[in-house]
Amino acid sequence: MEAHRSYERFEQGHQIASGGEGHVGPHYGRNAALVVAVMAAFLAVATFLSNEAVKHVITGETHRAEASARLETNRIRIDVAEGNATMLRVLGAGGPAEHHAAVAAGKHEARIVEELEPADAHLVAEIERHQHETDHANTQHIDYELAEVGLQVGIVLASVSIIARRRWLLGAAGAAATAGVVLLLVGLLLV
Repeated sequence: MEAHRSYERFEQGHQIASGGEGHVGPHYGRNAALVVAVMAAFLAVATFLSNEAVKHVITGETHRAEASARLETNRIRIDVAEGNATMLRVLGAGGPAEHHAAVAAGKHEARIVEELEPADAHLVAEIERHQHETDHANTQHIDYELAEVGLQVGIVLASVSIIARRRWLLGAAGAAATAGVVLLLVGLLLV
């Protein structure tokens, strides 16, 4: 019977020394707290970048809306100039001022071709550029938000692992935080 107790004590000592389930090393709490601190630092970076991405989305949408308004104004100018040219041709047809009407109509048509249509093309390109920038910033925002979720889950699991003194919880926390850091890097490296 004494040999059996000695063997059980040996097994318990071995399990404690090796950090078996329910038993962790003497510095487990400190090490887990350090892991939580590192996760919190990454969380702060992800939160900052997420907020910056939202600002870029809002700014991009504002610029795109402003360019769309200018495009609409330019298209109205084209319609007015075309209408004026047509009206001058119709009103001057067959009359003594036909030549003057044709010259004035030609000026309107030249303005459309030389000024208004190039401005129209430039505004369309500007709107597309702002749309691309906004889409990019929105994609980054989503990546940063998901990174925040992974890091927050990691912090919670690591904190619970300190209280429950379970290594597997700290491992799960590390996996969640790793996913968060990967998403953070994806957002940063997204071109």
